Amino acid sequence: MPAGSPASAARPRRGRCWRGTASRASIRRATSRRSSAPGARAGPGRRRGRSPDRRDTPTRRSPRKPSRPKGVSMSLVKRAVLLVSGERYLVLSITLCQTALVSRLLTPEQVGLSMIGVALVQVVDGLRDFGTTNYIIHEPTTSQQSARTAFTVLLALSAFFAVALYASAGLWAQAYGQPLLGPYLRVLSLSFLLVPFSGPLMALMRRDFQFAALMWVNVGTCLTYAVALVGLALLGFGAMSFAWAMVASAAAAVGLSLAVRPEPGIFRPSLQGWRTALAIGGCSSVTTLLNRAYDLLPIFLLGRVSGPDLVGLYGRAQVVSQLPDKMILGSLGAVILPMFAADRRDGRALAPTYIASIGNITVVLWPVALLLALIAQPVVLVLLGAQWLASVPIVQVLALASMLTFPAMLTYPVLLASGGLRDTLTASLISLPPSAALIAAAAASGGPLAVAATQLVTVPLQVGIALWFIRRRVPFSLAAFVGALRISALVTVATALPPLAVVALAGRGFALTIPEGVLAGCGGAAAWLVAMLLLDHPVAGHVRETFRPVIVGLRARAVRAVR
Repeated sequence: MPAGSPASAARPRRGRCWRGTASRASIRRATSRRSSAPGARAGPGRRRGRSPDRRDTPTRRSPRKPSRPKGVSMSLVKRAVLLVSGERYLVLSITLCQTALVSRLLTPEQVGLSMIGVALVQVVDGLRDFGTTNYIIHEPTTSQQSARTAFTVLLALSAFFAVALYASAGLWAQAYGQPLLGPYLRVLSLSFLLVPFSGPLMALMRRDFQFAALMWVNVGTCLTYAVALVGLALLGFGAMSFAWAMVASAAAAVGLSLAVRPEPGIFRPSLQGWRTALAIGGCSSVTTLLNRAYDLLPIFLLGRVSGPDLVGLYGRAQVVSQLPDKMILGSLGAVILPMFAADRRDGRALAPTYIASIGNITVVLWPVALLLALIAQPVVLVLLGAQWLASVPIVQVLALASMLTFPAMLTYPVLLASGGLRDTLTASLISLPPSAALIAAAAASGGPLAVAATQLVTVPLQVGIALWFIRRRVPFSLAAFVGALRISALVTVATALPPLAVVALAGRGFALTIPEGVLAGCGGAAAWLVAMLLLDHPVAGHVRETFRPVIVGLRARAVRAVR
C-alpha cells in the first residue's frame, strides 16, 4: 500500500531505536536513570542502547481477540492452506459417505424435491448475508464494534427473510405443484434465525487466520448434518430429512463457534458504521444473488418443465462433478480472500499472487476434472448406486466444463482487494443474461444433458469477461498468464494417459467397472505426481515440504529398527 494512502497513515509507526538518534553517552545516562527507577527490570542479555521501557505508539489490545500479524508471511499462508485442505478433505469424506447412504435410501424424486427447496433458500440466503461477513474480513481495522454492527445488520436481514420465506412457502408449493414443498420451506426458514450467531464469529476466525479453530467448527457442523440426515432418512422422513438436518447443522455451527471463539459481546446490537457495512454488502449481495440465481437456474427450470426426478439426476450429477472444485478450490477459497486483503493492506502488488494462484489451481483442478470425466461411471456406481447411472453423461459434461472455471474463484477476491468491487456486478450483468437465455432454451427442449452442455459455451464467455475486468485493476501480461498454464497443461496430458490406456484395453468405451475405475484412477494419480515432480511445478515443492517430516520420521524408525 502506498505510504500516502489513508490506511497506511492510520497504522501506528514503530518508534526509532535510540542508537540512531542520540550519542552513546546520553544513552548510558538515560539507561542508568531508568534502571534505577522503581519497578524497572534489570537483567543480563539486554541489548546495549535500548530502553527497558521503551515506548512506541500505543496500540489497543483486546485480551479475548488474538492479534493478527501486520503482514501475512508465506509460511502462514501455507499453514492456512494445509489446515483448510485438511478440513475440506474431512468434510468431503463425511459428505461422500452421507451422499452414498442417502442416495440409496431416497428416490431421485425425493432428492429432486429437496434440491428445489434448497435452491430457493440459497438464493434468499445470498440477500440475507448482504456481504456482512466479507465486510468483517475486508475492513483494514476490524474491531468488536464493527463485528457487532455486522451481527446487527445480519440479524435484521435474517429475521426479515425468515418471515418472508415462511409466509410465501405455500405459493412456491403451488407454483411447482409439490404440496410437500410448503412445509419443507417453513422448516428451512428456522435456520435463517440461527446463522447470524455463527457467521460473524467464523468471519473473524478467517480474518485472523484461525483456520485450526475454523476447521473444527466446519467439520463438526458437517458431521451434525450428515448424522441427522441419514438418521432421519432411515426413520422415513423422506425429503423432509434434508430440511431438519439443515436446522440441526445451523444450531451446531452456533454452539461450536462460541466454543472455539467465546466472544458473546459481539451479539450486543449496534448500528455504528452500518452505512459502511451496507456499502460493501450492497454491491456484493447483488452480485452474489445474480450468480447464485444463475447457478441454480437449471434446478428451477427443470423443476417446472421436467419434474423432481430429472432435477434429482441433474443435482446428483452436479454433486459428483463438483468434487474437484470442493477438493481443490474450496480449500483455497477460504484463504484467498484474506490473503489478497492482506496484500492490499501491506501495499504489495496483487498480480504476482494472482498469477501464482492461477498456476497452483490449474495444476490440480485440470487433471482431477479430466480424470473424473474418464472414470465417471465407476464413480457414480460407488457414490450413488445403480439407480443413478442415467446421470453419468451429465457428470462427464459438467466435469469437462469445470476445467474452464479456474479463474472464477479468484475473481471476487482480487477485484475486492483492488478496489473493483462494482466490477464484479458489472461483469455479472454482462455475462449472465445471455448465459441464462441459453440455459432456458436447453431446459425447455433438451433436458438435463442439454442444460449441462450449455456450460461448454457459457463458462468461457463468463471467464473471458471476468479476466478483462481483472486486467484493468491488476495489470498482468498475457505471456505470464499463459506461462502459468503451460506446465499445468503438460501435467494434465500426462495424468490422462493411464486412464485412457485402461479405457482402450477394456474395449467398452467409458463404461468401466469399479475395479477398472480404481486402476485408472490410481494410474492417473501416480502419473500426476510424477509429472509434477519432473516438471518442477511450484506445487511439487509444497508436496515435498508436506511429506518431508513423514519421510524423515520413517527413515529414523528404519534406522532404529536396523540397529
